Amino acid sequence: MKTKVALYVRVSTEDQAENGYSIDAQLNTLRNHCESLGKSIVEEYIDKGISGKSINGRNGLKRLLEDAKKGKFNEVIVWKISRLARNTIDLLKIVEELHKNNVIFRSYSENFETETPMGKFALQMMGAVAELERNTIVDNVKLGMTQRAKEGKWNGGSMLGYASKDKELIIIEDEANLVRYIFDLYIGGKGYKAIANKLNHEGYKTKRNKAFSINSVRTIITNPCYAGFIRFNQVENWNEKRRKGTNKTPVIVKGEHKPIISEDIWEKAKSILNQKSHKPAKTFTGTFPLTTLLRCPICGQGMIGHKAKKNKNGNEYIRYYQCGNFHYKGSSVCKSHLVNADIAEEYVFKKIEELTSKPSVLKGIVERVNREIKTHKQPIQNNLNYVTKSIRDNEKSIRKLMTIIETQDNFPQLILKRIEELEIKQNELIEKKKYLEFELNKPTVKEISFEQVSNILSAFSKILPTLPPEQQKDFLHSIINKITVYKGNSPSKRNIKDIELFFDVSSSPNYVLTYGTVPPD
Repeated sequence: MKTKVALYVRVSTEDQAENGYSIDAQLNTLRNHCESLGKSIVEEYIDKGISGKSINGRNGLKRLLEDAKKGKFNEVIVWKISRLARNTIDLLKIVEELHKNNVIFRSYSENFETETPMGKFALQMMGAVAELERNTIVDNVKLGMTQRAKEGKWNGGSMLGYASKDKELIIIEDEANLVRYIFDLYIGGKGYKAIANKLNHEGYKTKRNKAFSINSVRTIITNPCYAGFIRFNQVENWNEKRRKGTNKTPVIVKGEHKPIISEDIWEKAKSILNQKSHKPAKTFTGTFPLTTLLRCPICGQGMIGHKAKKNKNGNEYIRYYQCGNFHYKGSSVCKSHLVNADIAEEYVFKKIEELTSKPSVLKGIVERVNREIKTHKQPIQNNLNYVTKSIRDNEKSIRKLMTIIETQDNFPQLILKRIEELEIKQNELIEKKKYLEFELNKPTVKEISFEQVSNILSAFSKILPTLPPEQQKDFLHSIINKITVYKGNSPSKRNIKDIELFFDVSSSPNYVLTYGTVPPD
């Protein structure tokens, strides 16, 4: 009995451009390898243009791991260990997951048995080498970029006011005038939000042709490049550390490019920024658990927390949710559309509690969701049936032509060309079939059961009141997709329209299974 094998190939954009690790080259090598050993390939999993730095975003790998659980194959072969993962921890996790499902892992280039103690040790060493190789490349690139920055050279990127040509900054005069205008407004006493609002009302756009926001204005005001300096390595390991990766000692040196503003204006802006950075003591301690879940009734943007004093001299606040676009970009983009936070939160908590106590309501949601899934699923299934039939018909045609070749000495040469055309078509149909099967197996098109959803909501209802405010917010975001609001002329008139839950009852947390809307009162 032949070993059932799955092939996994991956290529990042850099690999293909620099090293020639093309998908076809990897597949051809692995196919020939399996044929020579008498192994049967049951599936090929491909991630194209994706880095091996992490598992995220690699749909081919995710599909492979799901199929491993289903027992579709008993061996996985890659061209090289670095194709599976460049991070040692990720590599070992993937291999351990395969072993749990009785699937052997093999690398064509590094030939050893991963299921033996020595093989596991060798795998760990090879994984560590692959990770070291990647980190060394990153360090070398960073070292070169740091040296360029220290010499006052630009390392590339996009910035309002300049064009980057051959890694040199060239002033775009129209954009430069807008940058000078923004600094003038800031020095004149306007804050980030007021500047963004004014720019949007006057029709100005960012470098990416978007409306200005608080953040885009802040980015300009705090960028020393506009005063003729080069700043580099302000953030380290952003993908992993986010804001915790902020470097307190970035490279800041005089650049080779022409400045847009004078150093005097830059120093004035810095002085104002330093004065404003000393924030007053926080007097409001309220929380906003429905932040971004509530959607603005006009523009659909997520709503964020806002508080207002009950009276000028008191310390009591009224909590509201307001449109995020209005908060960050001003009144030219949208209005505040305030929603009373106490009323909205009480309503949402009450409705979720009701679902656990009224099974008939929840059952109605689940049934409606499943009907919608079937509606979405049927065209895919019909297409799959058609493609499967086409594969069978195509195979029959190939067999008929092959019979003519085998039984006739002087067969028409056009038959060979026709067989070649049919084989190309067959490969296309097989690829299409794989894609459709993948689409059908997505959790987003699988029916859900009432019991699954009921269990999730019951646990949710019991745990929610016991959690601290920040965890409550995270928990609500784990089960609510969005909350829409009725239009109204005042906060009291803007009531909750509907609550759209999502039920993630799949084995993969990276997929939202499907949505279901809680009916209003």
